[in-house]
Amino acid sequence: MKSTILQFFQFSVVGQISFAVDIAVLWLLADELPLMWARILAFALAVLTNWLCHRLYTFKEHATLDAKLKEATQFAVASLVGLLPNVGLYWLTIRSDVYAHYSDWSFAPVAAMLPGIFVGHCLNFVLSKYWVFKRKTDDVVDYP
Repeated sequence: MKSTILQFFQFSVVGQISFAVDIAVLWLLADELPLMWARILAFALAVLTNWLCHRLYTFKEHATLDAKLKEATQFAVASLVGLLPNVGLYWLTIRSDVYAHYSDWSFAPVAAMLPGIFVGHCLNFVLSKYWVFKRKTDDVVDYP
C-alpha cells in the first residue's frame, strides 16, 4: 500500500494538471462570460480532469470495475464540497478592495483563484483518500 506522503505527492501532481486546466479555461472564458460563470465552468472541467487522472494514476489500485460508478458519484460530491471554499473564496476575492486595484490586469481573474484552490486542494485530498478512493484494507494503519 502506498504511503500517505506518496499519495499526497501524486495527488498534488494531478492537482497541478487540473490547476492548469482550471487556469486555461478561466483565462479563455473570463472576457466572454461573467467571472462567476467562467469560474464555475473552469472548476467543472478541472474536476473531470482531476477524477480521470486520479483514477488512472493516484488511486488506480483502489477500486474494482464495479465500484467506479459509486466512486465517480462520491468524487462529484466531494468536489462539490471542495467547490464551496474554492468558489466562495474566489467570490470574496473578486469583490474585495484589493482586487479592485488590480482587476484590470489580465492575470487578475487567475490570481483570484489561488486562495480557494489551496483550501479546496487540501479538503479534496482528505475526502479522496478517506472516502472516495478508500479501499476496504485502508482501515489498517498505514505507516510510511
